[in-house]
Amino acid sequence: MNHSASGSILDVSVRELLDRLGSPDPAPGGGAAAAVAGALGAALVQMTANLSIGRPKLADIEAHARQIEAQAAELRQRLAQLGDADAQAYARVSAAYKLPRQDPAQDTERSPAIQAALHEAAAVPLETARLCAAVLELAELAAPLLNRSVISDVMVGALLAQAALESAALNVEVNLAAITDAGAAHALQLELDQTRSGSAERLARTLDSARSRLSLIKAVAKS
Repeated sequence: MNHSASGSILDVSVRELLDRLGSPDPAPGGGAAAAVAGALGAALVQMTANLSIGRPKLADIEAHARQIEAQAAELRQRLAQLGDADAQAYARVSAAYKLPRQDPAQDTERSPAIQAALHEAAAVPLETARLCAAVLELAELAAPLLNRSVISDVMVGALLAQAALESAALNVEVNLAAITDAGAAHALQLELDQTRSGSAERLARTLDSARSRLSLIKAVAKS
């Protein structure tokens, strides 16, 4: 398989990314896929905002649309970068576990290296989860406001963001299970719980709001 010179998943085709995800190589894996899914969700919210700008009939919400577009663009970029960061964090964990441990001195060096790598491997998907929660918040703002003819794209964006959030959360918890510092693991778990709190309800509100506007489109079409 030919990989891009940079090695970044941002510089490959969708076909190659799927090939990489399906290959025997463990990275990029679920954490990177979660970040990319979140970025896709943000991109759909951004697109809907762009399709609400410069429209005379939507002039009253254009300032809001521009704000949503700018925020969605930033979230998309940051989530895309986390796809690479997650793969790199996994590589560091793998390298730490491969450190020699033939004598007590080597084992003394190896254990802290593993724990440091695990902390990073938990921190990256935790940031992915936070950003996905932000995409969900943005989608909730967008659903009742933006161009209703493409509001279904906000719905898809919200669904992708929620799936990405839960996927990232799973990756955090997998790494927390291997962290031996109970206090640090507990603190990270609390951050994760706070990030996830209310996300399912926010998704439901977003979908309900968007569906009500889709109903208006159907009603107009029938009249």
